[in-house]
Amino acid sequence: MAEPVQRRRSALNSGAFRFALIFAAVFACASFLLLDQVYQQIGSYAEQATIGALKTETASLTAGNRADLPAEIRLRTAATPDGTFLYLLVDPHGRQLVGTIPMSAARPGQGRISMREPGRFEPEELATLGTRLPDGALLVVATDSFDIGWIRGQMIRFMIAWAVTVTLLALAAGWAAAWLFLKRLSAANSAIDRIMAGRTEQRIPMIGLAPELDDLARNLNRMLERIDGLMEGLRQVSTDVAHDLRTPLTRLRQMLEAAREAAQRDEAVSGIDAAIAQADQLLATFRAILRLAQIEGGGRRAPFESVDLGALLHGLVETYEPVAHDAEHVLTAPIAETAPISGDAELLAQLFANLIENAILHTPAGTQVRVDVEAVEEGFRASVIDNGAGVSAAERAHLTRRFYQVDPSRSAGSAGLGLAMVSAIAQLHGARLEIGDAGPGLRVSLVFARVR
Repeated sequence: MAEPVQRRRSALNSGAFRFALIFAAVFACASFLLLDQVYQQIGSYAEQATIGALKTETASLTAGNRADLPAEIRLRTAATPDGTFLYLLVDPHGRQLVGTIPMSAARPGQGRISMREPGRFEPEELATLGTRLPDGALLVVATDSFDIGWIRGQMIRFMIAWAVTVTLLALAAGWAAAWLFLKRLSAANSAIDRIMAGRTEQRIPMIGLAPELDDLARNLNRMLERIDGLMEGLRQVSTDVAHDLRTPLTRLRQMLEAAREAAQRDEAVSGIDAAIAQADQLLATFRAILRLAQIEGGGRRAPFESVDLGALLHGLVETYEPVAHDAEHVLTAPIAETAPISGDAELLAQLFANLIENAILHTPAGTQVRVDVEAVEEGFRASVIDNGAGVSAAERAHLTRRFYQVDPSRSAGSAGLGLAMVSAIAQLHGARLEIGDAGPGLRVSLVFARVR
């Protein structure tokens, strides 16, 4: 047998960690696009607010007398030396009349300039708005764009911090998920290794991370139970064949030896006939074993169809009435209603034929055998009941084993496979087999689901 694969995987090299990285990358890209849109919207809003303030200030200045404009500019500049707005007034010939803004800003429309204010080392960027006056002069109003730059800087720093944080969190979460997944999966792999080593009673533990994985573990356990049952059946058959067929084979050999050594021809012919009968019984036993294996393996299963269980039992009772009469038994079937179920009519007939034959062969003369069908909550219960000696509760638990016989002296040539076959056919039909006391006698019942 090949050695089990023992491969310890790192959480960083696991599929769960890779999936976590993929999801983290997708989430980070989506977050980056969202933050970029927020950045663009906030920057646009701040730009429009600045331009609006410049237009309002320009309108306020040009609303008065044109001749008073230089004085008004000086007044506002003097009133707020560190104020919000800076000014520049240029005459139609391009000469500066008043203002503190460099002449490089003297152009109509929106613009930007960089200038160093007194007391500051770093130049400051200003937003400008130039307006041509009716006499040809040019009025420029400027304001600093520090707030806009600050907001944009904060947004960029936040985006970088967000990207780094999301990446680190994704790596940590992916590693934790991978570690947990591998830990749970390791228990399942260990159980599988023990099963491969021969400990077939082991089962795969629930992984517990997702219902789908637990469903997979449950289905694998069901498959293992099925395989374990088949292996146990195979071991039982091998043991039973070795023990239970040894006696008839020994008897057959003795018969053949007696026939060979017989002094008279009639005695030899009689011995050979008995040996042939013994061989036929052995062949019948092997055929029963083969049929039982086919039923348990599903090889004998035909497509299920609707079967009237009441009509099927009526037919069987009519067939076995002569046999029961010859054995001095009373066989009755007080079946009054139809009992539609889904199944294989041939296998169901074989099932109840085995039960009726058992009730006739393994009970004394005068025994009453009753075949009955009744409606129950789940569907229909079909029973074969006799008032014979019955079987003890301890023995009833073993009746469905292959080759098991309560009293070999009363086997009547039976190989002990009848109830094993009944159990296999019942399992194939999903029926529940019940073996109980009939007080006195034995009751064997099967509960079938009703056809929907």
